[in-house]
Amino acid sequence: MRFSAEFCRIQEKTQRDLAESETLESRKEIALRAAAAWQAQAQEAEEQEDGKYSPAEKLDATIRAEFAAEDKDSLEQENRMDDDKS
Repeated sequence: MRFSAEFCRIQEKTQRDLAESETLESRKEIALRAAAAWQAQAQEAEEQEDGKYSPAEKLDATIRAEFAAEDKDSLEQENRMDDDKS
């Protein structure tokens, strides 16, 4: 599942706020690591939202679109067959 850049930035800020208010050093470090991970995810999401997909991602999107079209055609054909039986 992909997250929007906005969602990732909100999560990043939440983790940074937790780290800032945390008194235990180990929990602070965990929150900072989580914030860094959300930051990286946000950057990736921004690239995707800007249309900077890798060739593999473009191929995946093409394949998903082909499967969706085939599913739609199959469903329409099944509906026509059901209508003919009625």
